Amino acid sequence: MPVIQISILPQTAEKKAEMSKAITEEINRITGIPKEVINILFYELSAENFATNGVMLSEKFK
Repeated sequence: MPVIQISILPQTAEKKAEMSKAITEEINRITGIPKEVINILFYELSAENFATNGVMLSEKFK
């Protein structure tokens, strides 16, 4: 029972559903693990809790 954890900035439910389907399909294709036991968890991060290249995204996108 694999658990895939994804940390990402907020996305719509539709985009997360599309990502879940695509990731599940690929894990199944590559490993042969049944789709029914593949689990995906989304951890949505706010721009105040994410930095890239030393710059907080909340500052970058003001």
